[in-house]
Amino acid sequence: MAVSSNPKQGPLPAAIRKTTLALALATSPLTCLVPHVNAEEARVWMGEAQEGGAVLLYGMPQTDDVPVSFRCELPARAFILTLSLDPDFEPKSGTVKLTVIAPPAADQLVVEADIQFLAEMELTFLEARPAFDAAIARMLKQGAELKFTIGEKTFAYPLTGAAEAMRPIEAACAKPT
Repeated sequence: MAVSSNPKQGPLPAAIRKTTLALALATSPLTCLVPHVNAEEARVWMGEAQEGGAVLLYGMPQTDDVPVSFRCELPARAFILTLSLDPDFEPKSGTVKLTVIAPPAADQLVVEADIQFLAEMELTFLEARPAFDAAIARMLKQGAELKFTIGEKTFAYPLTGAAEAMRPIEAACAKPT
């Protein structure tokens, strides 16, 4: 059973909020959306190179609705995946096993992820720090849908547009050859 994240759960953590705002302003032409389109239909993949790294976001431009984000922090090439969860998601803290797949790509990522709950904003999110590698790049470029599984809950997001949007983060995070 697929569970979708709540687009009305409030502001994101400061690091993501700052990135989201900067990206939203930079991508303002993408906001010419039909007013009756729901959040899931209006979400797009957005990538941006920044001083000190790059980001790849899936969400609605000019909003805090960003259920999935990836960022690369330089110079260490730290790759951070953040998944926004429903406020009622349990558990509210701790470490969980996160499985990521993107069919039809055959790759699978299994990583430990930390769950955090910000009570004042009623925001629950998960953060994982896998290494950016060829498997992750293939999933984002070749997959049709990005699926995150935590226990028995699965969150799925379409990858339409991710291959093009991921260029900045791939350039920043890929290991030199």
